[in-house]
Amino acid sequence: MEVMKTVLECIGCWIVAYYASGIVHEGGHVVAGLAQGWKFELLVVGPLKLYRRKDGKVRLGIEKNILLWCGIGGAAPAERSEANLKKFARTLLAGPAASILFGMLCGISLFWGVTVFRAMMTFIPIGMGIFCLNPKAKTGILYSDGGRFLRIVKGGKTAAEEKAIFEAAFLEKMDPNGSYDEQGILVMTSSDDVSFQFLGHYYAWLNAKKNHNEEEMKIRIHNMEQIKKDVPKAVADMCVMED
Repeated sequence: MEVMKTVLECIGCWIVAYYASGIVHEGGHVVAGLAQGWKFELLVVGPLKLYRRKDGKVRLGIEKNILLWCGIGGAAPAERSEANLKKFARTLLAGPAASILFGMLCGISLFWGVTVFRAMMTFIPIGMGIFCLNPKAKTGILYSDGGRFLRIVKGGKTAAEEKAIFEAAFLEKMDPNGSYDEQGILVMTSSDDVSFQFLGHYYAWLNAKKNHNEEEMKIRIHNMEQIKKDVPKAVADMCVMED
């Protein structure tokens, strides 16, 4: 019984510590965006999400996409601007920074005695922050926070890819009646990353659909089918194609 009690206690402490760490990490991204004049859009940790509906109201709900349960949070710019990418780079670092700072603050409690809960509240957020700074880490199509930051500041092709993905993700917020940038689509379809290629063809398909260009739609569908087997299912599932 004592062993079972200890195991359950550890599991409970881990859940609380992980959830708290996730909220702090994603909240760091959100706060950094808000501080730069952007508007809150989404915060997901586990199955719960706080999100802005199309009518502008913020609501609490259940996230159905299990792949997002690891955490996602962000704010969106109100309009297209050359400054957006630099602002986005700063929001990327805000998450890991918030995690590490939170863990260090929780670590002060260890001076009053080491417990499982105090240890987890210290090391889980610090570990989360360090992992998210790892430039080689990647989930689905997206690189880690640190990886995306380095790709942006490096400039050139990688920065162009990050800009294209960023602007495509927030197009509806920045320009509800706009189309996906053709140059951005070209950048994605010529990427070395097959997931970026797939998304580029998908956004081109959306443009063609909007313009009622059936021939172009067929070409893009063909291109997507050619590489779909090499694309993570999570990426393919993002691309909903309806007539």
